[in-house]
Amino acid sequence: MEFIESLDLSMNQLNSEIAPSFFNFNLLNHFNVSYNNLTEQIPTNTQLQNFENLSYMGSHLCGHPLTKNCTTKNLSTDVMNNGGSDKGSKVNWLYVNIVLSFVMRFWVWWLTCF
Repeated sequence: MEFIESLDLSMNQLNSEIAPSFFNFNLLNHFNVSYNNLTEQIPTNTQLQNFENLSYMGSHLCGHPLTKNCTTKNLSTDVMNNGGSDKGSKVNWLYVNIVLSFVMRFWVWWLTCF
């Protein structure tokens, strides 16, 4: 994996923190983990600190190169979400598409049979 030049993991609903041992890329020129549920500090002494702030936008990360200090990392999830909870509010579009496809196929079958 050390020969990867570009890694875009944006908008993948990743959660947890970035493991420092995961990143040993010598040739990485582009990195993006924006709009995920990543938390904690960006690992220090890694190549990850050399990328733009846009690479981390929309995540709950802190530390260099971001302007957000890591002193707030001990806040509860409710505080970070402004008191709200987003559990259960996300729509899984895969299941919606499966159900709609089933209903449409059943409807077409019903019309052709009767």
